[in-house]
Amino acid sequence: MLGVGRYVKFTAQPGRGDELAKLLLQAAESLRGTPGCELYVINRSAADSDEIWVTEMWLDQKALDASLEQLRTEEGQARIAELTALLAEPPEMTELTPLGGVGYLPGGTGHTHVNLQDVEDMAPRFGYGEQGEARFPIRRLNAARTGISHQRLRPGVRQAFGHRHRHAEEVFVVLAGSGRVKIGDEVAGVRALDAIRIAPGSARAFEAGPDGLEFLVFGPHHTGDAVIEKDFWPAEVT
Repeated sequence: MLGVGRYVKFTAQPGRGDELAKLLLQAAESLRGTPGCELYVINRSAADSDEIWVTEMWLDQKALDASLEQLRTEEGQARIAELTALLAEPPEMTELTPLGGVGYLPGGTGHTHVNLQDVEDMAPRFGYGEQGEARFPIRRLNAARTGISHQRLRPGVRQAFGHRHRHAEEVFVVLAGSGRVKIGDEVAGVRALDAIRIAPGSARAFEAGPDGLEFLVFGPHHTGDAVIEKDFWPAEVT
């Protein structure tokens, strides 16, 4: 297992936990997209609102060290001073060496190769065979953390329900055909080679145009993460 990690416990002065949490969340947001940052999560103790925990996971020590260079800048030093002024005591840090388990992707080599047409079409099993096809090759690919589905809608068909997620961001890539997508209260046209990123909490559903609609869906895989919205885009609503 590659990678390094840390737990850091911050204890705010009495009653200043919200201020501390806000600063730490800002710090986490500034790391979004940082090379090698696998996880940077802020949690609050359920027993003490002034106790905030930071969980960090990095690709390797080099990536962690590079991120720490940001703290040596003038802006970084100002952030440290602002945060330190809120603390009741120095932070407590525990260095971690990831070993494995749910949520960790072990390093290594290898691959799996599956033709999507060889994956079972699940639409008929759930009563949607007349609408189109839906294939979910995750198990066949032995994918540990990546979700993928391949879907086809017949001409003029609107998906029977919408869905959203609690945690998973998804990217939809239109392979062929045209149609529309409803995201929240917005409706937009789509065509071949369009890529649409949808945030977890935004409900979405697709409608095929006269030439049908075929698309792939990618995102992090979280079992049981989807929430169905049955009346999201009723047939009578255009």
